[in-house]
Amino acid sequence: MEMCSREEIMDLCPQNMCYLPHDILMDIIAMLEIPDALRAASVCSSWRSVHIKLHNLGNLAEKRTYKLTLPEPPISRRYLLGSSDGWLVTADERSEMHILNPITGEQIALPSVITINQVTPIFNRKGELCKYRYSRHTAEGVTESPMTLPLDKLRLEHDKWTWLPPHLGIHDCAYKDGLLYAVTSFGEIFSFDLDATVITAKVIMGRTKEYACERIYIVHAPCGDLLQVWKPQEGNGNWVDEITGFPALVSNTQNTRIFRVDTVAKKLVQIFSLDDHVLFIGNNQTSCLGVSEYPQLKANHVYFTDDFECLSSKSMWGLRLDIGVLNLEDKSIDEIVAPRLFLKCRAPVFLVPNPSMMNSTLHG
Repeated sequence: MEMCSREEIMDLCPQNMCYLPHDILMDIIAMLEIPDALRAASVCSSWRSVHIKLHNLGNLAEKRTYKLTLPEPPISRRYLLGSSDGWLVTADERSEMHILNPITGEQIALPSVITINQVTPIFNRKGELCKYRYSRHTAEGVTESPMTLPLDKLRLEHDKWTWLPPHLGIHDCAYKDGLLYAVTSFGEIFSFDLDATVITAKVIMGRTKEYACERIYIVHAPCGDLLQVWKPQEGNGNWVDEITGFPALVSNTQNTRIFRVDTVAKKLVQIFSLDDHVLFIGNNQTSCLGVSEYPQLKANHVYFTDDFECLSSKSMWGLRLDIGVLNLEDKSIDEIVAPRLFLKCRAPVFLVPNPSMMNSTLHG
């Protein structure tokens, strides 16, 4: 069955169909394949509400994978910076960023990288952009001398163009109710009011560790709790991957720890079970979801992908990527997809489609 584009679905569905009774709309959308059902949810609020109802009833679970055809320009030549609200964040060969909705195919260009005060474009004799000059200046001073970076290096290592001084070493961010929460490599948490005229940092939590030896994530649980997740770095060792036969770093992901942030006492409280929730961590929006809404997920598990800082070098060396599903009860790790379909490519990015954010024209 050939899948339809969002435009084709809208052409097939006149505007007055948005006002059909919900039971008829449910029958129509229930017959669509998952990608088409998601595209239908972006047509109007009425269709979106029907999609959400079908989803909550568990009628949109096919237990299969889809290969989506994306529009030009192809993202195969871009670097995936992450995901948020069902959109992929990408950067092209000139470090210019775009967000892409893989369900609808819509792409939106983000502000140019040269709008960052610390970035200066450098042109060659022909007037062609060849490099960017990046100054490591923060509100606390100049941490290092200015650097001149090739385009590809800037693209791979620096993915933020909103300058939020004065803090360095930010590992992850979470957004809720107009506030951006950021966690550093030392467990510090700061919040930024993005609606304020002058954006300043408010300290939510001070340092909780002396050494930066874990990858730290931050996420809001459905119950409202703020969580910190500490994933240990991979270690050196003479371990050989049993599937590929290639050398591999020793994974320590089974030692991942989860903490609830007590914002009143300013301390972390370790928790040992997610109960009926799951976590998604990696080079994507960190998410905590309830299995009641997503019955195909495994409760009390952590789904993770590799977000090693030198991921491109890791792939080039033939090292196995650290990807899997961690059972928090017995610390066992299973494959997400078996056999692996991505042994020779970069780590996949988790993405949770958000019907309410599917169509940018509905949100200005």
